[in-house]
Amino acid sequence: MTAIHKLNAGRDGATIVACMLLATVGFSCTQVSPPTNDNDNTPANTNDNTPANTNDNTPANTNDNEPPAEKTAHAVIFDDVLGRNYEGPSDCLICHSDVGDEMLASGHWNWQGTSTGIIGREEEIHGKRDLINNFCIAVPSNEGRCTQCHPSYGWSNNSFDFEDPANIDCLICHDTTGTYSKAKATAGLPEEGVDLQVVARAVGEPSRENCGKCHYFAGGGDNVKHGDLAAVLNNTSREADVHMGVDGLNYSCQQCHITKDHGIAGMPLHSRDEAGVDVACTNCHIESNLHQELDVINIHLDSVACQACHIPAIARQTPTKTYWDWSEAGQDIDPIPTDQFGKPTYDKKKGSFVWDMNVKPELKWFNGQWRRVVISDERHYETLPAILAEPVGSFEDAGSKLYPFKKMEGKTPADPVNQIMVVPHLFGTAGGENPYWGKFDWKLALEEGAAYAGQDYSGEYEFVETVMYMSVNHEIAPKEQALGCTDCHAGGIDWVELGFDDDPWEGTGRP
Repeated sequence: MTAIHKLNAGRDGATIVACMLLATVGFSCTQVSPPTNDNDNTPANTNDNTPANTNDNTPANTNDNEPPAEKTAHAVIFDDVLGRNYEGPSDCLICHSDVGDEMLASGHWNWQGTSTGIIGREEEIHGKRDLINNFCIAVPSNEGRCTQCHPSYGWSNNSFDFEDPANIDCLICHDTTGTYSKAKATAGLPEEGVDLQVVARAVGEPSRENCGKCHYFAGGGDNVKHGDLAAVLNNTSREADVHMGVDGLNYSCQQCHITKDHGIAGMPLHSRDEAGVDVACTNCHIESNLHQELDVINIHLDSVACQACHIPAIARQTPTKTYWDWSEAGQDIDPIPTDQFGKPTYDKKKGSFVWDMNVKPELKWFNGQWRRVVISDERHYETLPAILAEPVGSFEDAGSKLYPFKKMEGKTPADPVNQIMVVPHLFGTAGGENPYWGKFDWKLALEEGAAYAGQDYSGEYEFVETVMYMSVNHEIAPKEQALGCTDCHAGGIDWVELGFDDDPWEGTGRP
């Protein structure tokens, strides 16, 4: 019996009718009864992390001059079948029990999976939960803040139950009102003032805005991390991205990131096969029909990825961080300095930053595998800068192509004795009483974070230079803005660094 069906193996009449009504409008339902309590009109909810409903008034049409709006399928269920308000995720599971099981098995939910995309770790389980980065460094001891971007309620520490479907936040992905959001410091609970009754009655397929609530704001702000994913893409132009521009193809994310049973294509490190398909330009652009009558371009296809030419720059509308120095944190600076883009270059909690726009990606050989630093590794670096994320590939590897990457540099806390990046306890008290963002004491914060994460920490720390390379796949420019021959073959690329003897324009090819 699945985790969902353990909620209650019986069925009641209201549940069956509700699911039948949803089925008539195209929703698939597996009937299970909601948890029961002494009040037959309200399902029991024993999960203290589930958002409470404080609005007892079902939205009504108060304009006498207009006919009542047609009810959505879910409004019919709550208003006319169940006769009560939305209470939490368990209501969704009344009909969508199969979806709950799918979600619990997904990479998006677990933030880890079989890491077939990490070289040397293809049969291990890894992901965001145990990888090091040079933004906010690591999740352990900081769950209550990081999980604002997790589709759950209540992941505040390492005792969170990933097998309980009542913890799933369905609304963050399926809200169509544009009013739903998560509060910053509540382990994923909704912002105060969100009308859950309106949101629950208007759920639907995810939009770019739904996906972007997390993916645009990765790293702590709009376009901070990726460089090619910013909130402006919710309503952008073909000039900015040919796929997402509202005057272009206006694609949803799912057009490329195909979904199957709540598995989403495009996970780079783990859970790569959960949707049964890879994300690739050639899923739509048939390779044999590309660049017709332009053989001089077609000869590049074995060695150069589409993105290398069709993403000439990233952060073309919204600045992105390119450097993050944690060693500067903890100072009281007033006023906060800003740069030419109007972005703050300092934060007491996080240190100093460099922002940039129209960033030219770096070309690296890539065969689909990555090198990543895992928290539990005995040693994270031998030389500096410490490389925390790097594509695998080489000139000699016939399976590699040149792809564009954002290069992120930083200065990050490390243990010079054991040569490891140390996990800092930044937020909340799950990791101890001395979060850095409360006490501003690196010694205490690193001791607590390392202990929580199970690291062998010597007690000595310093800040070391670090580098991460991150894939660039969005902000596809119109074809007339793609790179031309002289953008690369007139001194724009260090060919020797890429493994060539000279500019291949002069005849030095590759295997």
